[in-house]
Amino acid sequence: MPIALDSATSGMNAFQQMMDVIGNNIANVNTVGYKSASTTFEDLLSQTLNGGSAGNGTSGIGGTNPVQVGLGTQVAAITSNFAEGSLQNTGGPSDLAINGSGFFIVSPSTNGGQLYYTRAGSFHVDSNGYLVNPNGYYLMGVAEPSGTTPPSQPAPSSTVPTLTAVNVFEPGATGTVGNYTIAPNGLVTVNNSTAGGSNNYYYLPLVTVPNEEGLVKAGGSLYLSSSASTAGGAPQYGYGATGIYGSIQQGALEGSNVNLTKEMSNMIVAQTGYESNSKVINTENQMDQFMLQQV
Repeated sequence: MPIALDSATSGMNAFQQMMDVIGNNIANVNTVGYKSASTTFEDLLSQTLNGGSAGNGTSGIGGTNPVQVGLGTQVAAITSNFAEGSLQNTGGPSDLAINGSGFFIVSPSTNGGQLYYTRAGSFHVDSNGYLVNPNGYYLMGVAEPSGTTPPSQPAPSSTVPTLTAVNVFEPGATGTVGNYTIAPNGLVTVNNSTAGGSNNYYYLPLVTVPNEEGLVKAGGSLYLSSSASTAGGAPQYGYGATGIYGSIQQGALEGSNVNLTKEMSNMIVAQTGYESNSKVINTENQMDQFMLQQV
């Protein structure tokens, strides 16, 4: 098979994958906490027709450079862009956004277990009083001693804190959602309406990883830690508005960071590249047909 056919076929495959990524970005332009992705290409191995040679000063013959024909292209990487999306005020008490670095921690179990990371803070209160995401995963917090004064903020650590699902039922009032507030540093206060009664407290930990691009997408705007995301060290757990961790904003959501103008521009590039490679295949076929007719 002529090299041009192989190269053009690889080009069509690569630009199709690029188009797949663009399509997914555009589909998620309104998805809370979505992070856009981009495609990077690399060339394939080249066929060497002549290896080249050094010049010979004695004979006066100059050197020659290698003569190589490329064998096409392939997708080298599909990279997520973790730049922060714009924050949108909703006024909903269970809507949360992170203004800065970090991820919320959610789990399908009330006592932790499998942990997922997310920037999508669209939570709601379920029938048991827990803050859950649209898939029913529990927002995880660190339960602090109940009382009339807020507890001290825990220190950041590389050790996974003792996590539990955040419950906003009013203390001592079964089945009644209390008046709860979430401070920028992650302090959740569930107020007791009884004068002098104890409040319930939680701290919402945020997590960071050395390599965000190494996180594995798990659907539902969730991510899983991987050996790639922690190659530079263990996940770090901290609290809002402290050190490297962003502040938590109640009553707001982080929008998608997809840039539609950029995606439309990339779409034109992908379409042009795909069509051009298709024309290479058509032209090569015409050349082959012409050659056969001359035999």
